[in-house]
Formats: sequence, C-alpha cells, structure tokens
Amino acid sequence: MWRFDATARPIAMVNGDATRAGVPVRRMEVAIGAGLDAPAMARAAIAPWLASRVSEKLLGDAQLLLSELVTNSVVHAQLPPGAAIRISVEISDGFVHLEVEDSGAGTAVAAQRPDRERGGGFGLFLVETLAERWGSRHEGGTCVWAELAMSAES
Repeated sequence: MWRFDATARPIAMVNGDATRAGVPVRRMEVAIGAGLDAPAMARAAIAPWLASRVSEKLLGDAQLLLSELVTNSVVHAQLPPGAAIRISVEISDGFVHLEVEDSGAGTAVAAQRPDRERGGGFGLFLVETLAERWGSRHEGGTCVWAELAMSAES
C-alpha cells in the first residue's frame, strides 16, 4: 500500500484525478526495471503526466529528485537487473509527493556530506536541499519519499 509518512491514506484512483476529504488529488504510479537506465526511465515516465499539472521549474525539480531517489535504489538496494522499482507521484494539498519503493532490505536512509574528492553523497543532499520534507519507510522493502511545495504559478 502506498502512503505518506507512516499514516495510511486511502487512494481513490490511480493515474487519474479524485478527491480525498473534498481536496483534489491527482496521482500516477509506474514500475520500472532496476538497471543503469532506470533514472532516465523514471524521468521519462513522469514527464508527460506531471508537465501538464505543474510549472516547468517544478517539473525539473521533481525529475531531478526522482532521478536521485531511483539512483539510490539501483546503487544501494542490491536488486537484480530488471527487478521492479515502483514510482508514485501525487499532487495534493499544494504539494507534489514523490515515492520510490524497492524490495531491498535497506537500513535508515540519511543524507551525507557530499564528498567532492571521491564523489558520492550528493543525491540525498540535493533531496534535502530542494524538498520541503522527505523521509523513508522500511516495511518489507524500502520506500524513500520527498515533497515539493507548489507555488502559485505551478
């Protein structure tokens, strides 16, 4: 079940528009295969759906964060090639909520200080910098999520 934080919320429709307690909700979900091309596949998967709903800047930020979250899934979850990585994008209450879920038995996810000499540590640093809030859940797999605030022009 997909949910925000650790509080379950019913989802009325997938890949469509609905309302939750009178508040408009728009949501899409897709599964992509783990592999080196997974971040690009994730960006391409959400672009057509999200582009008509948010500003160009917010779309770019969402694609960047999604790309970083999917990259972490590919690098750290130790998934076999082609294993499913599930992506969810939801617009509700003035936020774009992104989730990336895999079957890896991950540990606590935390941003690290970027290592400019050896590389690494930039992904969650970017997420922490751009997202209004972000976090992770570990319930038989790992789900990392981030929320981007929508501005008046989004």
